[in-house]
Amino acid sequence: MTERDYAIRSFKEITLNAARHTEERMDLYYEKMKALMNNYQDLILENQMVLDELEQECQEKINENMAYALQYMDAYDYRMNLGKLKKEVNNIILIYGLCDMVNRAMTLVKYFTPNVGSEYYDVLYGCFCRHRKMTDMEIMLELGMSRASFYRKKKAALRYMGYYFFEIVVPQSANKRYKPSFPETEE
Repeated sequence: MTERDYAIRSFKEITLNAARHTEERMDLYYEKMKALMNNYQDLILENQMVLDELEQECQEKINENMAYALQYMDAYDYRMNLGKLKKEVNNIILIYGLCDMVNRAMTLVKYFTPNVGSEYYDVLYGCFCRHRKMTDMEIMLELGMSRASFYRKKKAALRYMGYYFFEIVVPQSANKRYKPSFPETEE
């Protein structure tokens, strides 16, 4: 066997082992991602209710909106429950961080999943990112998919998303290698 043949054979073996390793990781992350995304929409909807309650409290106590209250808090003699407000705003910031991470993972699914990234993105968005919960049947009809195709794509999309989330997005977040995706303002 020549050096070239050995190198080609070794590269094939490395590639096969990497694919096997990736498949095992995807299987591992699938369950974690499925659990996270099943709770994701509830978390967002619940915190929207908290924001609405805080907004209502601002209207009742100071007859202004929450943004105004936050900007000029000292002017209102602390008539609001500041402890509750700080706690909820901190929670909202954490949830925003999670939303940003989920969005990054979905973006990776859309652009880096071979051949079907956009379809997988649409399935994930339909199942987990709507402002109201939809049944799987409603999503299948909207996307024009058969039941078998929908569930197959949903599972595959969650596998890819789990892999991207836990292998790329979480390590980047832990190492602070990116800033949250706050909307850019033009000056």
